Amino acid sequence: MTAQPHLLKGKHRQKERTQRRMWKSKRMSWKCSNQMKPTHTKRCTRTQVLFLRSTDYSTDMRTQQVVSVSALCLHLFFVGTQSLNPHNDYCQHFVDTGHRPQNFIRDVGLADRFEEYPKLRELIRLKDELIATTNTPPMYLQADPEHFDLKDLKCKFDVILLEPPLEEYYRESGISHTERFWTWDDIMRLEIEEISALRSFVFLWCGSGEGLDLGRMCLRKWGFRRCEDICWIKTNKNNPGKTKALDPKAVFQRTKEHCLMGIKGTVRRSTDGDFIHANVDIDLIITEEPEMGNVEKPVEIFHIIEHFCLGRRRLHLFGRDSTIRPGWLTVGPTLTNTNFNPETYAAHFGLPNSHLSGCTEEIERLRPKSPPVKLKSDRGGGAPRGGRGGPNAGRGGDRGRERNRPNFRGDRGGFRGRGGPHRGFPPR
Repeated sequence: MTAQPHLLKGKHRQKERTQRRMWKSKRMSWKCSNQMKPTHTKRCTRTQVLFLRSTDYSTDMRTQQVVSVSALCLHLFFVGTQSLNPHNDYCQHFVDTGHRPQNFIRDVGLADRFEEYPKLRELIRLKDELIATTNTPPMYLQADPEHFDLKDLKCKFDVILLEPPLEEYYRESGISHTERFWTWDDIMRLEIEEISALRSFVFLWCGSGEGLDLGRMCLRKWGFRRCEDICWIKTNKNNPGKTKALDPKAVFQRTKEHCLMGIKGTVRRSTDGDFIHANVDIDLIITEEPEMGNVEKPVEIFHIIEHFCLGRRRLHLFGRDSTIRPGWLTVGPTLTNTNFNPETYAAHFGLPNSHLSGCTEEIERLRPKSPPVKLKSDRGGGAPRGGRGGPNAGRGGDRGRERNRPNFRGDRGGFRGRGGPHRGFPPR
């Protein structure tokens, strides 16, 4: 049995349209980065497309195999690289040059992130102004959490940020330090549950290895539920050839760190707008990796916390002199001075609801909100429930009784009903 010529022609046209869309999408993806544009273009004829495979890893590509096929007029882009797709293969580009794929993500800074979103940009500006006016003066306490009783702070905090000195940080840098490392057993023994408010949040930097699972265990022990994972993606634009000390069994280079976020109590986005403003920021931080031996975390984590939680009682454990900032109580063993006084600090929150920064009408109008909950009576567009059961539609109507007859044909005609003489089913 031979296929009809017009059917073959239709299939051929459909195949041509599919190939056009495929190559058009590939050409659009090749133009996504201005730093990796093709150097020149070669146009192939309708009857011949060349598939090239390089024989070595040099930039001078040699043709090993040429296959002629029938296809449409396609475009092949060639640059001096050994990748099969040299224009947007960022993984191969990392192998060739050392530039990480995240280096090519645009508009990652705080200044230009919301450049194309004027509503969010105005919201961030208003929130920063409100936070600056409601922040408490910066306070700091030189104390080692290993020997210091956290209950002596005499305060229940709305936000607690922990930045423990894990061994993983110094092991990856390859530099020996005299500072004592904290094991996860030591971190778990911290009495965070004693200094956290009834509804509060904890943010725990846990590295990129085993700390993800052990950090969740710490949150569970302190009475928190993990609700978010803020990921810090590290770029290396300034030093692409930088190498990291890998573990003996490591296969990949880890270029990220995780900050686990835990929640305590009942906090809902739709009803607790006085305490949280959700979806103001994203859960990604993309910044340049610090220099070798520098364990500083990005300052953007403070902006994310302050924009999200409206509580003013904020504690930073394992802080340093470089992390002292207004609105926060910084506690750490490496601090060089102390100005913390429990009575003075508690005086900032003496009035009812004074531990909240509040909100303005303009911020409330601009911030993202949950959609309103629809009541059961509002569903269905106002039509009465069961409206389909009219005299001409439902099973109990005249039309429904006629439809049950053996020889009922209906409005569309065609075959008779299930019990008709033209079907193999017995009548009901």
